[in-house]
Amino acid sequence: MTRSDALLNRQQIMDAFHNATRHEVDRLPTMSDIVKLSGVGRGTVYRHFPDMGSLAFSFMTKGYEALFAKSREMLRSATTPAQSRAVLEDHLYRYRAFTKENLAILTTSEVITSDGCNLAHTSQRQAVRRALRDMSGIGKTSPDLLETAVDLISRSADPAHLKSVGLTQDTDDPMANTAIKLALEIADAVVLQLKSSKDE
Repeated sequence: MTRSDALLNRQQIMDAFHNATRHEVDRLPTMSDIVKLSGVGRGTVYRHFPDMGSLAFSFMTKGYEALFAKSREMLRSATTPAQSRAVLEDHLYRYRAFTKENLAILTTSEVITSDGCNLAHTSQRQAVRRALRDMSGIGKTSPDLLETAVDLISRSADPAHLKSVGLTQDTDDPMANTAIKLALEIADAVVLQLKSSKDE
């Protein structure tokens, strides 16, 4: 099989997954569903994706990569604490919107337990951590207070949280502004404490 054939097969599999999950779904399609929908052989499907969690997360990887790459670049470009705070706010809004847009997939058991989901959580925490460090000027240290704040702020767009408050990808998100505002209040309070600890 040539590289172009492999890329074509992968795209057919991804298209089949997209068609099966375009609307709110109670469950992900099975691998057998994907084989039927894609027209690609079972062995080829499993060669590309060993399980439904890896397929589902691979489908969203492009969006996650763009989201986190933009945030990393914006944080690198920020030169003041105020700019870093603005980047954090922008990131939280974009992350929450992306999560809500893909909520049905992100809250399935196959995805929740996937390596990709763990990687997304890690990337989210890294973005928040970097912003808080830059806002407080503490360098690369990670005091407990910082890590606690990173955890709380990161959860403002956690898929399980959004689902637990009744959001779906087809509904509006009336609490987005409030959630981000609260996350930023936590950030501001923690930054003040970190700065005062640093100055002591």
